[in-house]
Amino acid sequence: MVRTIFFLGLFLVFTAPSKAQSPGSREDLYPERLHMDIELLRSTIHEAHPDPYRYHTKAELDKLIDAVRDSIERPMGIVDFQTALLPIFKAVGDAHCASEWPREQEDHLRKHALLIPIQVRILPEGLFLEDELKGFRSIPVGSRIISINERPVDRIMEQLLATVVTDGANRTYAERVVEREFPQRYYTYVEQAESFHVRYITPAKATEQKMLFALSGADIARTRKPTGASLLPWGARFEQESSTMWVTMRTLDPDSLMRADQRPERFMDALLEDTRKNQAKTMVIDLRGAGGPDLAIAETVFSAIAKVPFQVLGDMVVRSIAPPEQRSSHMVPVDFYASSHSGFLPGAQGSYRLPQNDPRLAENTPLDKAFQGKVYVVCDGMTRDAAAALVMMARRTNRARVVGEETGSNAHGFTGGAEWVVTAPNSGLKFHVPLLKYIPAGHGEGPMDRGEQPNHQAYEDPGAMAKGRDSIRDSLLELIRELQ
Repeated sequence: MVRTIFFLGLFLVFTAPSKAQSPGSREDLYPERLHMDIELLRSTIHEAHPDPYRYHTKAELDKLIDAVRDSIERPMGIVDFQTALLPIFKAVGDAHCASEWPREQEDHLRKHALLIPIQVRILPEGLFLEDELKGFRSIPVGSRIISINERPVDRIMEQLLATVVTDGANRTYAERVVEREFPQRYYTYVEQAESFHVRYITPAKATEQKMLFALSGADIARTRKPTGASLLPWGARFEQESSTMWVTMRTLDPDSLMRADQRPERFMDALLEDTRKNQAKTMVIDLRGAGGPDLAIAETVFSAIAKVPFQVLGDMVVRSIAPPEQRSSHMVPVDFYASSHSGFLPGAQGSYRLPQNDPRLAENTPLDKAFQGKVYVVCDGMTRDAAAALVMMARRTNRARVVGEETGSNAHGFTGGAEWVVTAPNSGLKFHVPLLKYIPAGHGEGPMDRGEQPNHQAYEDPGAMAKGRDSIRDSLLELIRELQ
């Protein structure tokens, strides 16, 4: 499996199609200078990444990097160069280890680039329109898109999914990323056009076509209809008919929660009080789209539903415990290195691991008034990091049934926390390389290169989407009512 992926990566290096360059991107990046940026990426991965040889040996990874470098024989723009680097990042197989556009490129995409003004949803049946980003609807919501400018959707999706760096072979995460960034990725990797001839099948099964005209990101922001007040990151609603408390957690990021003046401990205390007051028999924790770097928040949430003592992590691994030589291109976390040398012990193959008596590996106790009823957790491919750890604890302790898709973070170990951000001096790309690998407690099911698997796989229903309904929520609540 590993060698198959490795040689597929080599194939992609030599067969990657040339991409049109965006206005605002850096042109004429000469091969010798790009080779220097690749060597900087190589040394950074080898020095800092906590698990760079998970899917390939060091020799295999170096061979692939050599092939990428040697394939660059002509000047190229930044889109071509970033595309050429994708096999390297995919060989490492870590969604947190990836490249970021220079600021001028990001600003161009966000404000000035002429984009296809649609929001899409990727479902097993195909690509569906979720919304038009113009403030009005010329194509019915829930329509299945067949082609754009005569390009079959299957071919478009194959191109776009290949541009996403995932944990291992996690396709679900790639699908959710493409959904969120479809206009920008279509512009960057497929075509730059002023109009889009869209063929689609309506929810009523009629085949139709419409012409959509491109809008800039700034224009989209000005012309979209208001959607009402923004929702708080965390919220709960009691469903009387099913005696269920439905808890929505859109993020487990502490900064986002703080900006909304939501405190995890205070929220969970109030939630448990409301649950008791309403005599709820079931709790659903909806983590679709949620992420966040702080595993302590996952611990706080799980302690409110746990029945027995539990662990969040089984281990934590680093390879870089001393700060690198100071360079203008390197932004490194000073606080991390101030304490890392004293917190880790030497491990195998140049790694360092936490001692077993470290508090971060300790058992945690449930809250005295923790919820004792039945629990479901809903997740999708964008459920990552701390939220994915919460899913893993719920499933592996058999405390909850997990509904939805595999998580975006790998079930057998994922990176996060402190990172190096290294700016390539010639292309201007920023290379993000995490320093910590978290190994979740317990044992995940499924392949080693995939996310935590749900007990019950579930996707949105296109017909419900056309009516503005959440079919996963509706179906789960109906199931709960039937089981009571």
